[in-house]
This record gives sequence, structure tokens and C-alpha cells, in this order.
Amino acid sequence: MTIRSLRILPPLAIARLGSSPEPLENYDVRVPPGDPLGFREIHGAETLVVDRRRGTISRSYTPKAIHFKDRRRRVKPVAPFLEVWADVNGSLVPLTTSLLEKNKLSIDDVEWRAQVGNHKAFRRTGETDDRIDADTGWFRGHGLHRLAGRCPNFLDGKSIPFGDVQFIRPGRKFPGLRLRFTPAKGLIYGAVDLHRLDDVADVVYDSRRGSWSGYSDDDAVPPLSVTNPGWIYANIGDGRTTSRGYLDDECDGIVEVRIVAGRKTRLQAFARIGAGPPDFAPDSFPVRTIADELEQALLGPDVASSDVSPEWTEEIIRRAFETVRLQNTVALNGNPINGAVANSMASQDSDLGRAETPIMAPAIVDSVALQALHQSVFAALRSESAVWFGQVLRRYDQVGDLTDAGRRKMPAMMRGSDGLHLALTRRQHNAVIGSGNRQATAKDAEAVTFTAPSTPKGEEPR
Repeated sequence: MTIRSLRILPPLAIARLGSSPEPLENYDVRVPPGDPLGFREIHGAETLVVDRRRGTISRSYTPKAIHFKDRRRRVKPVAPFLEVWADVNGSLVPLTTSLLEKNKLSIDDVEWRAQVGNHKAFRRTGETDDRIDADTGWFRGHGLHRLAGRCPNFLDGKSIPFGDVQFIRPGRKFPGLRLRFTPAKGLIYGAVDLHRLDDVADVVYDSRRGSWSGYSDDDAVPPLSVTNPGWIYANIGDGRTTSRGYLDDECDGIVEVRIVAGRKTRLQAFARIGAGPPDFAPDSFPVRTIADELEQALLGPDVASSDVSPEWTEEIIRRAFETVRLQNTVALNGNPINGAVANSMASQDSDLGRAETPIMAPAIVDSVALQALHQSVFAALRSESAVWFGQVLRRYDQVGDLTDAGRRKMPAMMRGSDGLHLALTRRQHNAVIGSGNRQATAKDAEAVTFTAPSTPKGEEPR
């Protein structure tokens, strides 16, 4: 039972901001058995209740219903647990107090550290003194450890609370070692100037020290400071996109755990944490997720035909349908509304003179019609007659194609992180193509060849 190494699971935990003191209950999301394109059903799952004062798990239960807000209509935060697992003889098992004892260790030998930051202003200004960082230092025990975000360009004594972490005291019923990350409330913080609004929780940034308040992408030197797309920060609207100096309490960083015997660190592991906005559509999934990116990074873009399942391909189409169901497709298409065009992909297509030119025919982009289109694709996929579908998907190397045909590829009217038209990951794309090829082969039809191009020389696979 010798512990060879440690792991923190999950290796990436994403919290969600919320002003309620009650964390959101745990839940599962399931596709309705009789309605594959219906809203996903939310089912309560085992939920651990933490006594924050004592640092213990007081009970566990399965909620009958999930309430995303408390009785005062405050959003409940998602506060994830990070569990410590041990490699014992080549197998991963939960690290418990009894396993520690078998290795002549105790709970007092376990130390944690959390380091998080918000570098949004620094990302643009390039000023090191605009970095907002919090560090608990190494700690033991089961009290709360606040993540106070401090910055050299803040007013004296000011900070932004990024939430807290707590090492949960193991007990007889829950003997495993785990840490809980509770994120911040989701508030706005401002700067010393005249461009503040009433919803600013506190004034923390000293505009006399730093340049974030008054910064403009128009004056930035690319590519180090400008994001793509640019100007995605609260600005005055003076024609120069001058920053109001707003900051938020989102963060991301590293959680570490180590076992120290005497003065020597024997074992150590780390995981990543982050905090983002609440999920306001928990019963629907986006067509392209972080999980898809990580899967491609881990497994590569190519997919063996034997690994392509109908369930995988159906899930991609289902998520595309759910994404469209949440959109105002009339506005996103670039249809003029009250004489103006909304900020959308159509308005962003300035290259080749396509800005504000509708992507689809304006008369056919109401959400009902587009949902019906996705339903027909899903039905064709299930009936094994959708071998053509891969030909209307946008490939990763065609995101800048602004011809009529290029702009209308699926998924349409959405933007990727590069500011260009969204494409599925190469792995997702190849899965859909592989499904179509298999359908064609199964029916003894002519095989559909739609091979993704090989990676150009010198370029890393995405």
C-alpha cells in the first residue's frame, strides 16, 4: 500500500460566480428518452453539505429539485471539490486518513496552496503592475483561506475578493482528502475617475498609477496587447473605445497539495481552477466546448472509423440544435432591426466588403425555420441518409471564407476565438465525416470522400 505519487481530480475545476451564500446543489443533465431534441432534464445528484465554520461535511443528500437561485433571488455559486488520489501499486485510489497512516503519515503532514489571478488589464496594457494576484501560501488545517486579489496599481489597502479555499476535514463517513473552491460573487470594481456607474461594488484602481482607466485598443501595439476581436471591455463610447477602468472578480490559477514529512516534501500534485459567469442555460450545451478542445489536444484530430459512434455524431448535431434554439437568429444574421444592424458576425465581416451584409436570406432565418432544419438533419442522421451533411460543415481552414457559400457553412452566424466564423474542432469534424462514410459504405453506396487536409509543414496540430 505504498503511495508512489499523488493526483488531484478533477485536474481542471471550473467554478461559477454567484452572490448567494448557498452553493448550487449537484445535478446531472440527461437527454429525454422519448425526445432526443427536447430540453435536457436536470436531475439532482448526491450533494455534500459543508459546515464552513468547522470545515467538515455535515451531511449528504440528493435534492428532489434544483434551484439555481436562493429565496432572495441571488445566484447560487458553483463551488467545486478537488479530491486527492494516490497511485498505489499502479492503481489510483482516494487518499484517505487510513491510507496516510499505513504510510506512517498523518493529516498534519498535508499542506495546500492556491494561487489565482486576473490578468485582463495586464493582458492589454502590458504593465506588470496591472496584474491582480492572490496567493494563500502553504497552509494546513481546515479554516477558510481567502483569495484576496492585490495589485500594485490599486489604492492602498484595496483588493478584489476572488473567493476562498478550504481543506475539508476528513471524517468517518467521508475519509477522503478534498479541498473546496468557493468563487467570488460576480461584482464589478472601478477606478478613480468620472466614468463609474452605480453598480460598481468598490473603487480599487488608482488611475494616477496605472493606465487601465483611459486605455484604448486604438493606441495598443499588436499583437501583444490586442485581443481578436478587440475592444471587448467596458468603454465610454467616445469613438476611441476608452476603457472605464472596470475590473471583475473572475480568476484562474493553480491549486497544489503536498505531503511534508519533517522538512522534506515527499509527494506533490497540482490542478487548475477557474471561475466564470453562471450557466444561464444549464439544459443546453454549446456546439463546441472546452471538453472538445481538451479531447483533441489529448487524442489528436484524427478519428478511427471504428471509434465513431452514432451517439457521438448525434450529440454534435444535438448541441448545434440547442445552440440555435438559444439564439436570436434574426439579429445574428444581420437583418436590419428598426433600421440598425446588431453587433453580429454579419457586422464583423469587414473583409471583402461583407460588413452588415446578411449571411442567409433574411426571410428564412427565424428560429423556428432553423430549428426545423436542424431537426431534419438529426432525423436524416438517424435514418442513415445524411452522408451529405459533412459537405455543408465549415472546415477549420475555411473560417475566413467570406463568400456566400463560405459564410453559410455550419455552424453559421457564430464567431470563434480567432474572431472569424466558427468551425467544429477537427476531431469533431472528422467524426461527422467518418459517420457519413460509414453510412455510405453500409448501404453499398459510393463512398463520400471529404478528407481533412494534413497539417502544413511546421505547424502544430490544433
